[in-house]
Amino acid sequence: MFIRRKKNRSGSISIVVIDKSNGKFREIKTIGTSSDISELEKLYVEGKRWIASILGERDMFAEQERNFEEKRVTEYLLSNIENILPRRDAIDIKSCV
Repeated sequence: MFIRRKKNRSGSISIVVIDKSNGKFREIKTIGTSSDISELEKLYVEGKRWIASILGERDMFAEQERNFEEKRVTEYLLSNIENILPRRDAIDIKSCV
């Protein structure tokens, strides 16, 4: 599967997902239509994401970013727990008995 920019009669451009199988091209899905360059780029990226989700591909950069963020949040939470809980060596054992 791949993305194609298809010119329309009206002058706008459609972003469509194309599949080639058995020597024939088939339009799978139209992602969107626009004549604005920035909007077309957004539609192109959206089409790439749609293909990745259908094929079950994973984005290793997004996955790495998620893992980094999860590790950072976990370390932050654990450091706060250590600040809240009293340390064992600071507790007077006589007061516990």
